[in-house]
Amino acid sequence: MENALRKTRLDINELNSLLREKDVFSLRDVEFAIFETSGNLSVLKKEHKQSLTKSDISIQSPNQLYYTATEVISDGVINFVNLSRLNLEDNWLREELEKAGIKSIDKVFYAEIQPDGSIYFDCKDDELKI
Repeated sequence: MENALRKTRLDINELNSLLREKDVFSLRDVEFAIFETSGNLSVLKKEHKQSLTKSDISIQSPNQLYYTATEVISDGVINFVNLSRLNLEDNWLREELEKAGIKSIDKVFYAEIQPDGSIYFDCKDDELKI
């Protein structure tokens, strides 16, 4: 993902902005995205995020800890301001990296805390799964 962003001269913040315009508030929800030659972003949400929602079938969602997904690592650099706003510490983040089998923050292209408190990691130079 990071190489594609560099080619299009976008940074992760611009990508997140374009995703929000498509009602996607977390990279975790994206199955596939295409940056069109027109400058628009086309997004295919993961199947469980399409059309049918929990409210459609009267299932209550668990309590959310946070309002929206929040960036905590961008291009290998910890966002201490966002960690602080979420009342989290870098030691906690490092433990989560270790649990995920990630040996160094430098290996992380992007990480965000999900509304339910879980964490999503996208590593640098990872393989695209098709």
